[in-house]
Amino acid sequence: MAVPKDSSVLITGASRGIGRSIALECARLLPNPLILLARDGAGLSETAQLCFEISGKRPQTECCDLTKADEVEALVQSGRLNQCGALINNAGYFLPKPVDECTIPDYVRQFEVNALSAIRLTQLMMQILEGRTEARIVFICSVTAQKGQARCGAYSVSKHALNGYIQSLREATLETSVGVTSIILGQTFSTSWDGLNVDPHRLADAADVGRVVATLCNLSSRTCVEEMVIRPQKGDL
Repeated sequence: MAVPKDSSVLITGASRGIGRSIALECARLLPNPLILLARDGAGLSETAQLCFEISGKRPQTECCDLTKADEVEALVQSGRLNQCGALINNAGYFLPKPVDECTIPDYVRQFEVNALSAIRLTQLMMQILEGRTEARIVFICSVTAQKGQARCGAYSVSKHALNGYIQSLREATLETSVGVTSIILGQTFSTSWDGLNVDPHRLADAADVGRVVATLCNLSSRTCVEEMVIRPQKGDL
């Protein structure tokens, strides 16, 4: 059985980029209500409108900064996420800075945004998700979590940390109703590439990431995709 139709799918970082693509494909392919979360209220409203035009259902939107513990705790404790059956941890950002140029504040900020924010929300949501008959947690991770890259040192470190948490969480949830998946993502076209002279067809399609997420939400309770790698057909640039 899939994530029950009355369970909401919560997507973080949904105001733009890959998060928006995930939201649009979930609106297209899933019957579930959507909850869109990001810091950018205007971007959230745009994504919600696009989802409404696809499905005829307007998603719930939550403006929240996941790096601020008090905001996250207040949101979860408010009860507005109590119907969540799938948590899609997508929020984060890429810092294209060579490892020998990264400062300690760079490492702290990348860890806070790309790892700790997802860990914080997931920890708070576990009680809700474990109470569902079927639930999924999907993390959008990175190929840099498998092999560090000199061109993005702090980013690679943050994604290594996140993937370590994902693997630990998967082991901890084996006897529960919660399936945990890490999507190891290579270079994917999104707003992160704005202003760069890159052919979008050379990069992975963000809509495909959304279709994969929707599929994960439809898997039976007997199956868990623990890790999946998505890269451009011709490899990363």
